[in-house]
Formats: sequence, C-alpha cells, structure tokens
Amino acid sequence: MFETRPRDNSSLLVKLLLRQSLLELGAVEPSGALDLFAGTGEIASRLYLNFQELHLVEQDEKKFKRLEQKFLNRPNTRLYNADNREFIQQRLRSIKRLSVVDFDAYGSPNRQIQLFFDSWRLKSPLLVFATDGFSLARLRGLGFAPALYLAGPDAKSAGGRDPVLNRNFELLVRSFWNELAKLYNFRIALFKLLWKKRKQVAYYGLLIEPRH
Repeated sequence: MFETRPRDNSSLLVKLLLRQSLLELGAVEPSGALDLFAGTGEIASRLYLNFQELHLVEQDEKKFKRLEQKFLNRPNTRLYNADNREFIQQRLRSIKRLSVVDFDAYGSPNRQIQLFFDSWRLKSPLLVFATDGFSLARLRGLGFAPALYLAGPDAKSAGGRDPVLNRNFELLVRSFWNELAKLYNFRIALFKLLWKKRKQVAYYGLLIEPRH
C-alpha cells in the first residue's frame, strides 16, 4: 500500500509524526532499533527509548558528545562514534534483533541502505524510515536515466533545481525500493511518503516483510 502527502511544514515534527504513525500500527515488536544517522538523538530520544535494544551511530564528534549526555545511564542503549558505512560492514552482524532501522540522512541514504541489506538477513517484519535529500537524488538520476535527468541548462554540472526530476523524484524512490525488494526477497507491506521543500526532500517509512 502506498500513501503520499503533498507537503509538510516542520521537518522534525513531521519526521516524528511519520514514524509514530507507523510504530502505532503495532506491526513490529519493540525489540531492537538502529539509528544510523543519530545526530544528537532528537528522534531516538522521543520514539525509541522503549525498545529492548537501542543502537545509535554518529560520526560527528560534537554531536556524539551530546548523544552521550542525552543517553547517559541507559543500559539498553549502545552508542557508536563511527562512520555508518563502516559500522554496517563491520559491526551490524553483531546485533541480534532489529525491528526498526532509521536512515535520517542529510543527502541520500541509498548507499547505506544497500549496504544494510547486504549484511542483514530479514527474518521478521521491519520498519524502515529514511530522509532522502534532493541534491544527491539528481546525481542518482544520472545512472537511472541520463537523458531524462541531465536535461536542461545545467546538464554539465548536474546542479540546481530540475523540474523534470522533481516530477519523477517519487518514482526514483519507489523504484529503488522495488528493486531492493526483488534483490533481497522481501515484500513492501506499506510505504508512506511525505514531502518538504517543494519536493526536494522526501521523508518516508516502510513496513517490509520477508517472503517465505
């Protein structure tokens, strides 16, 4: 099932409401949550504290220090001051249970998402949340359909706001996940997408289930 809303007004608020709306469906148990773009913990501290295990990954030193302060003396929480791609490749397999994974990226999280599914075998329903920024989406479009996504006066630099890409950005996001579902043998039970900044940033959440 796909659901699209045309706009939002407050990035953090809408990110929280999107996640809360899917968490409240009760489709997954609060066993383990992994936030690979943890930042200062604004999302995790509001939504994931009740999980049996909470794993927060943040590379930036200043943000990580704030994470340490915010999650001090929480035995269910593990903090990792690391590059999230290296974490996925080197440490993800040490996590035993996950029912939520969060990719609240500034640009595009697609590389991290692909690495995640390379390392994580889906055995039970999983909620996936992501933020996909427009700037890298255009470069991603180059490989998807160069003639379509590099049309226009700024074709050489692949920069700026492209109305063609804006109209097809949602198609890129959905197609990316449809291909992942085929490659990693899961089904998309629910896909909910919200927009910000004139369709230049997509906030979305999915409920995915393994195919048996």
